[in-house]
Amino acid sequence: MSTVIEVLVNGLGLGAVYALVGLGLALVYKATRILNFAQGEFGTIPAWTAYVIMTGFQIGGDPDINRGRLWIATIVAIVVGAGLGVLVNTVVIRRLAAASPVTSLVATAGVMILLVSLQIIIFEAKGRRFPRYIEGGFRMPGADVTVAWQNVLILVVLAGAAALLALLFRTPAGVALLATAQEPFAAELQGVPIASMRTLAWAMAGALGAVAGMLGAGVFSSSFSPGLMTAVFLIPAFVGAVLGGIASMVGAVTGGLILGITVAAANQIVRSLNVDVPGPPHVAVFLVLLLVLLVRPTG
Repeated sequence: MSTVIEVLVNGLGLGAVYALVGLGLALVYKATRILNFAQGEFGTIPAWTAYVIMTGFQIGGDPDINRGRLWIATIVAIVVGAGLGVLVNTVVIRRLAAASPVTSLVATAGVMILLVSLQIIIFEAKGRRFPRYIEGGFRMPGADVTVAWQNVLILVVLAGAAALLALLFRTPAGVALLATAQEPFAAELQGVPIASMRTLAWAMAGALGAVAGMLGAGVFSSSFSPGLMTAVFLIPAFVGAVLGGIASMVGAVTGGLILGITVAAANQIVRSLNVDVPGPPHVAVFLVLLLVLLVRPTG
């Protein structure tokens, strides 16, 4: 029983980061019908910005664990994430307004490769230490399982982000965002600023990515490295979003949590069987993707 609870606890913490990345993917797709493969780097770049702030602008130093500096770095990271989203939309996506969705998808993949390459040039391809917001954990009553406070924080942040997005789509700005995606010509006739709405969607996706990046870097606190959010979180987040319906916010959250539990279960099964399976999380993720595409391709 303790093993099952441990899998659920670890899976929900990991899945919550998947869900935050998936929310950014779903938001951009819902508003623009574009799959953004740079969403992972909307998390890693702000996290590196926070890292530089916490090291006192020393690229090779250890980050300061001072909580005040960590929270200041978090605010700066969110602003950087939102700005990065706006920059990608302005410089890349707007210029491809008449292009096919596949062309835009390839363009975002190109942005991702460029951003990861810049990180490797500046920070080198090696792991760094990244502080967690909350250290330690607590033991669950009646079970021999320790729950990390960091995982609890991630779940709380996910719930808050999902609630804010749900409220947003009940406001005039949220309705305008939906109209921009569904009927852009009619929305423009009604006075909706299409370009501004799309920019807002990208800015929000960037901010969500930054939050996911800061929390995800804490999950891998001893091995924060260039391209972390793309390498570890992007594909599971995408699969989770597909599982829940790519344009569904609720689906992105639900799918991300399911994928997190699936990955945690795969790791546990491989450990218990004592077999040598390369990359069990990746195998589990792609098996889920294959099943979804075969059984229910629309999510």
